[in-house]
Amino acid sequence: MSLTPGVRLGAYEIVQLVGAGGMGEVYRALDIRLNRTVAIKVLRGHLAADSDRRERFEREASAVAALNHPHICSLHDVGEVAASGSATDSVRFLVMEYLEGQTIAERLLKGPLPLPDVLRYGVEVAEALDHAHRRALVHRDVKPGNIMLTETGAKLLDFGLSISRPIPSVPGLATVSLPDARLTADGAVLGTFPYMAPEQLAGREADVRTDIFGFGATVYEMATGQRAFQGETAATLIGAILHIDPLPVSALQPLAPTALDRVVSRCLAKDPNDRWQTARDLMLELRAMADDKAPLATHRPRARLGVAAAAVVAVAAIAIAVVLTSGYARFAASDESAVQLTFSPPEGLRLTDLVIGGPVTVSADGARLAFVATDRTGKQRIWVRALGSQAAQALGGSEGGAYPFWSPDGQSIGFFAQRKLKTVQLSGGPSHTLCDAVQPRGGTWSSHGVILFAAGAGRQLYRVPAAGGMAMPVEADASNYERHWPSFLPDGRHFVYYGRPQKQGIYVAALDVPEARLLLRDYVGVAYTPPGHLLVLRGPSRGAPAGALLAYPFDAARTQITGEPALVADRVRYESGLARGAFAVSATGTLAYGDIDRSPTHLTSFDRTGKELGHIGGSLAFGQPALSPDEKTVAVEHVDPVTQDQDLWLIDVARDLPSRFTSEGNNITFMPVWSPDGAQIVFSSARGTPPNLYQKASAGSSGDELLLESRSNHQPTDWTGEGPFIVYAGMDPWTQWDLWLMPASGTQRERKPIPLLRTDYNEHLGRVSPNGLWLAYASDESGSNEVYVRPFRRPGPTQRISADGGSEPKWRGDGRELFYLAADGSLMAAGVRAAPGFEIDVPVPLFKVRMGPTRNFGYDVNYSVTRDGQRFVVRALDEDAQSTPTTTVILNWRANLSRR
Repeated sequence: MSLTPGVRLGAYEIVQLVGAGGMGEVYRALDIRLNRTVAIKVLRGHLAADSDRRERFEREASAVAALNHPHICSLHDVGEVAASGSATDSVRFLVMEYLEGQTIAERLLKGPLPLPDVLRYGVEVAEALDHAHRRALVHRDVKPGNIMLTETGAKLLDFGLSISRPIPSVPGLATVSLPDARLTADGAVLGTFPYMAPEQLAGREADVRTDIFGFGATVYEMATGQRAFQGETAATLIGAILHIDPLPVSALQPLAPTALDRVVSRCLAKDPNDRWQTARDLMLELRAMADDKAPLATHRPRARLGVAAAAVVAVAAIAIAVVLTSGYARFAASDESAVQLTFSPPEGLRLTDLVIGGPVTVSADGARLAFVATDRTGKQRIWVRALGSQAAQALGGSEGGAYPFWSPDGQSIGFFAQRKLKTVQLSGGPSHTLCDAVQPRGGTWSSHGVILFAAGAGRQLYRVPAAGGMAMPVEADASNYERHWPSFLPDGRHFVYYGRPQKQGIYVAALDVPEARLLLRDYVGVAYTPPGHLLVLRGPSRGAPAGALLAYPFDAARTQITGEPALVADRVRYESGLARGAFAVSATGTLAYGDIDRSPTHLTSFDRTGKELGHIGGSLAFGQPALSPDEKTVAVEHVDPVTQDQDLWLIDVARDLPSRFTSEGNNITFMPVWSPDGAQIVFSSARGTPPNLYQKASAGSSGDELLLESRSNHQPTDWTGEGPFIVYAGMDPWTQWDLWLMPASGTQRERKPIPLLRTDYNEHLGRVSPNGLWLAYASDESGSNEVYVRPFRRPGPTQRISADGGSEPKWRGDGRELFYLAADGSLMAAGVRAAPGFEIDVPVPLFKVRMGPTRNFGYDVNYSVTRDGQRFVVRALDEDAQSTPTTTVILNWRANLSRR
């Protein structure tokens, strides 16, 4: 029976019970003589009758009394009093230093410790062991539960099993008690099972090297969060300790220096003669590592990285799974059938596009989906929906979130928002900011508590502890300077990703190795799924359809493809510029993918009232319309429905006749902007590099000319009438999208870029007023994209024009009116009055059109307007078309691999 508060043991008054074990209980108590808090370790009378327990209790008292070290729990007193109400029972107790904190075992419930803490506490415990060993004391039970973490550092506890001389053999392995063995059972070999040295298990003599083995197992667990030796039964655990070497620490904790592997592996040597021979030598090795910060990279400057967004869905109907075509390999059949589900967002939510939010993501157990959507107020957040539920849960603290990815246990989600990498728990509470993340390109979360993410528009991979800390660059893939959408393999060390532009394809790399290996060319997306498949998405290539999702047999341990692919789905959506495929897969076989947008969109002409005046360009789907100055031609982009090649076309408005303007193949060409005289068109094209600026005569009689080349993405937005200048948006690794000017004539040397508007926010779609005085543009400085006006190339105040989301500002030909596109699809107009300053009326909606899913609101072009402001050419959906592309979820997708 436990002691109750208020009971006195001599000069010590019991306050509360704080722990219990095989030896009795531990209480917090008050030393009434010195008015200090102490810990009382009690051996109750019925236990004191056991000679072994009594001997162990007395051994601890004498052992600790002989020690005086700042990292060993101090002994203050020893006593024995009669038990209350008993003439025969007594209470034996030790009075020890009361420690505020938690044991390493308790701390490990949250995951591995940061490596600086591993080294710090390792040095302190090694110092404590050295102090004990020099006084001929062997602890024999070094383990996480016997090390307390306090404000002043680590404290070694419980010398109840310590010896000052070799011990005789004890009953053998048949008496060992397994379950977790956090307490040593009666008749067991002395020690705690998972941390016992081989000589302890064999009943041989223990010496200081036995403590070093337990110490090594403890440091291993501190660094990795996993025990060095594991087994479901006593026999398998014994076999592991006696015969199996654990994986190196760095295989489970990629942030660990290789020197730590060497130190720990030597601690865990099976033969005591092969281990460190003294705790002091061990302490000196760890101290050298702790003093040398370079292996931990804790001093590297933090990089500033970027933000984007995500997408997805909810259950609607059940159908038969994907039908495979012939010509692909067959895999072993599954006993279960695949089930296909079609998803749509809950009522009142609009899914963000693939560029803004990313694809549907699936939890590791395949039971839930995460997606990014906007509500009726225009707020963008991350939502989670269980497959079997009609309800969706908005995650608190995920406002503005994008590109969500799941934790391995499915209880948290990582995402990007406000130029930061963040995590949030599904159970509730605020989001947790880990580090800067400007221009992100995806993240992945390992089972060892490491998050790997791409930032700087994919120029750099970084790793950061999921608990928070410094983001450190990962050196990989010298062949490319863009690395997108990484995905961890099961070991938590290797990962796959898409790299470009020099040698585009799917790569495999490791956190601690600066090399990467090309696995597959001509693919633009990748994800691993157990028990052994790589799902990859075919990119645009001649002679093969783009958007095919294939499953390659893959040996994750050897990181090698082992067979021919099978077709999983044939028309999966992806976005070439962002190199993002709309698919995700769980470890349990749940696959989610977005279909290629088949929504019938046409270039449609409207008047100011919204009356439809007719289609332009026939039945072909076009985007990013730009009317020529004489309004006789529309320059547009067109995506080939088979190859997904994206080129520019010109449409003769009078004859409604489209013709190809560029023919790049395997690349994307977009954002046409006319010169003021209509003789030239400047555009962006990704030709083995990020999109850069090119110019071509609108008559198409000659080739094009490279205007600007760099490793950044550049997109033209306007061509001024005077100057003249080309206005363009440029992507910067630090400040994201900025607005620039370039002289439209002269040699390349004379066309030196001039910064126009550079802030910490995204500025895009800049348009200069016809009189050359004002610049209208879109910016996300308020947290969402809005339209602003400021003086062009001169000082002056900036005015915000839109109220609830705005983009694509365009001036009427005389500059007396400004149009823009609202977030809800309304075309807005605001009168501009001539005055010494800039005066603008309150914007009013002209009409609302059903536009096709914009790839990136605030960075895309969906309409053009005539000079008189009376007609609009809009990329519009047909009345009966869906506004969101279909998303499909397949349960047990692998069952389809053997059906054909």
